[in-house]
Amino acid sequence: MGLVSAMNKPISVLMVSVRADHGGGPRHIELLLKHLPADIQPFVACPDEPPFRERFERLTGGRVFTLPHRRFDLGYARRLARWAGKQGVDLIHAHGKGAGVYARIVAALIRKPCVHTPHGVHVVQYSPMKRCLYRAYENVTARWVDHLIFVSDEEHAASQAAGLWPRTPHSVIVNGVESVTDAQRARWRQDYRRRLELDDSQPLIMTLSRFDYQKNMSEAFEVARRLPDAQFAWIGDGEESALLADRAREEGVSNIRFLGRIDAPLPWLAAADGYLSTSRWEGLPLAVLEAMSLGVAVVASDVTGHRAIEGEGAAMLYPLGDSEAAAERLRALLDDPRLRRETGERGRRLQRERYSAEGMAAATAGVYRQVLEVAAR
Repeated sequence: MGLVSAMNKPISVLMVSVRADHGGGPRHIELLLKHLPADIQPFVACPDEPPFRERFERLTGGRVFTLPHRRFDLGYARRLARWAGKQGVDLIHAHGKGAGVYARIVAALIRKPCVHTPHGVHVVQYSPMKRCLYRAYENVTARWVDHLIFVSDEEHAASQAAGLWPRTPHSVIVNGVESVTDAQRARWRQDYRRRLELDDSQPLIMTLSRFDYQKNMSEAFEVARRLPDAQFAWIGDGEESALLADRAREEGVSNIRFLGRIDAPLPWLAAADGYLSTSRWEGLPLAVLEAMSLGVAVVASDVTGHRAIEGEGAAMLYPLGDSEAAAERLRALLDDPRLRRETGERGRRLQRERYSAEGMAAATAGVYRQVLEVAAR
């Protein structure tokens, strides 16, 4: 038993995120807050924005510090360090690249260990020079990172290929989501198809996404164009949302519904017959796992973050950039109810067995204890 465990002292963990708007990173933190063991006392540093800031306030009993949205400010970093010191924080856990900057400074200033979850290795779009500079930054400042958590084996492999964090201890803790009962799934499907004014025979493909370069929604647009007899419903917004909506009007693509931001999107996914993810890269996307939790068959791009679920027969992958192949796989699911049902149910079983929020939180708490035991030696 380590020092912290032996004293039966609650472990105070500061989770840092530079966003609290719609996205997988804030959702990941929310799931941890809901399912971490009782001996973990969480604090959160994040921007003051919906929908997750209010949820973090509720789940932590108000133990939240305000940061700027996706922007680094040295003054905020210093104030966060003072606040963390006063709160008796034992460990800092950064979620994402921007949060990592704050967390390393805080860890250095208050001399507490730091855990970092990258939530994806985002170097694909960088120029060679920027990639080199980013690698140098990560590896030099890794002296203030005691442990890395990757959300998939593929993400870890991508970090190795990029030359990132070669000497930092790490664990792979796969993302997890909450399971959904049969009764709840059936109620949601009926209710939300009614809201969309669809009867049960009309095919519906859904996507929950940011509209940015990574998520590649222009490719989803091309897929929808190739399947005019299916309805597509897109939840989310971002820099490309208005552009694609204008393009749909101009080109007469009438089978896409732009639903915008929805604070509780999970029930809407239950209305779907298929789920489409066209991302250029991923860590292990929570939206895909939540579709799986509902038994919705998944078609996804053949990229890091999607391959793990395809290997279990829980998704159909297509070559990134080939919208025709994506449309063919969706068509196969829509034309074959048995294939659609079996693919969806394999995904649902896999989510419950391997990608549960409870398992993710328990493993994360184990890393916290391990890091603190090493620090106490």
